[in-house]
Amino acid sequence: MKKLILLLNDYPSTGKSTLARCFSHYLNRFGVHHQLKTLVEETDCEDVETLLDASRLTPRSFLEMLDESPITVLEVTTGQGDFFGKFYSNHGLDVVLEEAGVSLSVVLPVTSESESFDSVIESAEIYSDHAEYLIAHLITSSYEDDDKVWDSSYAARVMDMFEAVELHIPEVGFQVEHELHARHLELSDVLLDAELQESLGKDFTKWHARVLGQVESARQYLFGEAFRPTLQPKPLEVAKKTRGKARAA
Repeated sequence: MKKLILLLNDYPSTGKSTLARCFSHYLNRFGVHHQLKTLVEETDCEDVETLLDASRLTPRSFLEMLDESPITVLEVTTGQGDFFGKFYSNHGLDVVLEEAGVSLSVVLPVTSESESFDSVIESAEIYSDHAEYLIAHLITSSYEDDDKVWDSSYAARVMDMFEAVELHIPEVGFQVEHELHARHLELSDVLLDAELQESLGKDFTKWHARVLGQVESARQYLFGEAFRPTLQPKPLEVAKKTRGKARAA
């Protein structure tokens, strides 16, 4: 069975691009065949294979794209979540995906801002029990404060009903943030360039290892039987655990 991993949240700066590229890095470490796609409003760059033009998307073209790889990681850019939800509902993709042998995981990155929870509730209404859900917490303040805001929310209760898995994506730290700012770089862009990753040094390496460790904890849930490694990667260099709870066991 093929796997579609949908990353979406129309609230900006929740870490969709960063997380999508970390998923891709994780799969690359094991030599797992996959494709990383980004749904955008429209594009004239037909030579960019990673971009999906929403204005040209049809059920047929979507299925043809999914058929190209056992695992598709699809980032839905900010503002396109509503479009994709309607596309999914209007074309009965719950049935279409099931008939095509494609299972769906919906990954919803959130921050400590309660407005970022809105897409969680909306996604539960759209994808219902036809999907598995994963909540990825982008740590933005103290872990305890972030956790309290989420746990007391209606969105958290909804996700409990769907038995969603939770990941906690650590802060990159002051030194890495400073380097990124000084070089006018985005973290998601760094993940596309191995030389840039090396130049950011040990702090970035430790952050990346911790994130991939979180992905490892949810590997079966995220990738399922479509995860077929062809490589045996070196052990990750994982920094000491500084935050208490990681629920994706």
